[in-house]
Amino acid sequence: MMQKRKGKISILAILALLITLFAPLPFDAQATQAATTLDVSENVTIAAYPAWDSNAVYVGNDIVSYNGNDYRAKWWTQGDVPGESDVWELVPPSNGEYPVWSSGKAYVGNDIVSYNDQLYKAKWWTLGEIPGIAAVWELIAGNPNPNPNPNPNPGGPDDPPISGDFKVVGYYPSWEPDKINTIQYQNLTHINYAFAIPTSDGALLPLENPSAATQIIQTAHSNGVKVLLAVGGWSYNGTPLENTFMAATNSQQKIVQFGNAIIAMAKQYGFDGVDMDWEHPRSDGSSKQQYEGLMVYLGQELKKDNMLLTSAVLSGVTPEGVIYWDAAAHTNAVINAVDWFNVMAYDGGDGDRHSSYDFAVLSAKYWKETRNMPAGKVVLGVPFYGRPSWAPYRDILQANPNAYNTDISMINGMEAHYNGIPTIERKTQYALDNLGGVMIWELTQDTTDSSKSLLQAIGNKVRAHSN
Repeated sequence: MMQKRKGKISILAILALLITLFAPLPFDAQATQAATTLDVSENVTIAAYPAWDSNAVYVGNDIVSYNGNDYRAKWWTQGDVPGESDVWELVPPSNGEYPVWSSGKAYVGNDIVSYNDQLYKAKWWTLGEIPGIAAVWELIAGNPNPNPNPNPNPGGPDDPPISGDFKVVGYYPSWEPDKINTIQYQNLTHINYAFAIPTSDGALLPLENPSAATQIIQTAHSNGVKVLLAVGGWSYNGTPLENTFMAATNSQQKIVQFGNAIIAMAKQYGFDGVDMDWEHPRSDGSSKQQYEGLMVYLGQELKKDNMLLTSAVLSGVTPEGVIYWDAAAHTNAVINAVDWFNVMAYDGGDGDRHSSYDFAVLSAKYWKETRNMPAGKVVLGVPFYGRPSWAPYRDILQANPNAYNTDISMINGMEAHYNGIPTIERKTQYALDNLGGVMIWELTQDTTDSSKSLLQAIGNKVRAHSN
């Protein structure tokens, strides 16, 4: 009996032990065990949370691991992929911080980094490509540490004016007379009032919104900023102006007549000079000679009254670095006649061909190195709008409050490619180190929020460089 009783007790003890080992843990014990990462002797790490299962049902606050990151469900879900669906929010590491992006470190798909107080996830392998600029990085929602002030030195109207030889040139469109009170004079050295419109007979149409021009000139001069009369532009009332320029300069007599008309309007309103926006003289035919004749004449006459002469010119190359044939129409004689060129290093195409940093550098190098133009005469153009949407930066920012920190945002169902603050700052720094200034098309497209303003970012960069 005793031996049989011991046998029965032994069997019961073994069953109890097996039940203890394999029975489900209580919820609290499960959570405690799941939240603990165990390191075994072979240095194998066990995931902190269970792997996401496309067939499982999850409810609010359930946490899963997926592609190396942890996600928390906001509500009931089944089959919605973490990182791709709004039902899942990213769970930060235990210390609440993601690693800061490093230019010397390689990342693979789904790696998450912190950069400029934003979180970015890599789409594929990458090394040295900057978050917020390169397409390999996507801005992810649910940043646990959003920075309410993206610009650490937002500045404002009380900033000291920009001093020195570096030029910050902003175009102001004549068709926006109600926005002149938004001009940041403290962040500009020159304003180009656009546009005076040529006629085929070598004259100019009456200046649009002349009272706005007069007010800008008066306020600019009181702030130490010069204002130029921009002549031309791409088109007028939907009609390209190239043929008009050709007709207005098809003889030496008309070149003089047209030049005198331009100078007369500039002096009438008190402009400090002229910016020529003939878009674009051609290397073929007589276009190149007519443009050169007009620019040389304007240069000679304006210098008599110590007035400026500038010209908006082609980028010189494609985004891939191929030289535009018509860039040669801006001859050496024209280069000698002007105070500087406003290089339109944008509109290279839609999408990422529009206005990348690399495109800007290639454009600047064409004029400075290939054409041997003095560095101080090369002013690098930057856009305050996106393509292919053509939306102003201010509207892009309304559609995406984080648009200031990246170069790609959705607006009206369309992907806009533009320049956010990091790219604007990089281009400005490049110009500070290598060129004579930066130019903006155009001022009213900026935001009035100084903490996210592109022009304010330029001004901050220039002042920091001069200190």
